[in-house]
Amino acid sequence: MEEKVAHAKKLIEDAVRKYPRIAVACSFGKDSMVTVHLAREVDPNIKVFSIMTPYKPRETFDYLRAMNKKMNLGITVYMVADSLPEALRDGYLEVMLLPPEEFNEKASQIEADTGRAIYETNPDECCRLLKVDPTKVAVSGLDAWITGLRSTEGSTRVDYQEIENKGGLIKINPILTFTEAEIWRYMSTRGIEPHPWYQKNYRSLGCAPCSHPGGEFERDGRWQDTRKCGGECGIHTQRLK
Repeated sequence: MEEKVAHAKKLIEDAVRKYPRIAVACSFGKDSMVTVHLAREVDPNIKVFSIMTPYKPRETFDYLRAMNKKMNLGITVYMVADSLPEALRDGYLEVMLLPPEEFNEKASQIEADTGRAIYETNPDECCRLLKVDPTKVAVSGLDAWITGLRSTEGSTRVDYQEIENKGGLIKINPILTFTEAEIWRYMSTRGIEPHPWYQKNYRSLGCAPCSHPGGEFERDGRWQDTRKCGGECGIHTQRLK
């Protein structure tokens, strides 16, 4: 594992040197925490941003606040919402609220037509509005960004590369070849506290109604009972610039 750690740091170091406008994306899942820790060892001042949604569990908001303080991340949170959730009201956090009108309109229309929530009937549109579009805002001023994507998480992630160029925006995936076991080993040996949902047998964390415990592959618990099961929100598959 330590060879992979050294390689990941070299990827980050090269990216930081080459791209002055760079930041780390952090969802506060286990992979993101390892990636942020690696990046901060290379550059203690590297920028960190997070995309949150109103559907994230309270535990994620609490964990975000706790880790932001403990690791001195100085994180910027982007979120489509009418107002700031109580759990994110923290003087240590910079939260950018993005206009919710389009999401509210589409979510209301879908619920009126089907009697069901947007994340049940059209999870792709829900993810586009609450995750992909806010990520576009977050990376709009960047030359490159660093992610915690791993190729062993599920069938949708086997073909990614450590360095990708999508429309001129460079994406660095430094822990791409890490296994789930190696992620946990890194966290335990570096004293990184995990999100509490991992104690409930969750293997991949997203929004509360779209995340479930267990599964053969880590992402099997995402978007269960929809055509999107085990898939992607779109952040890693769509062009962001």
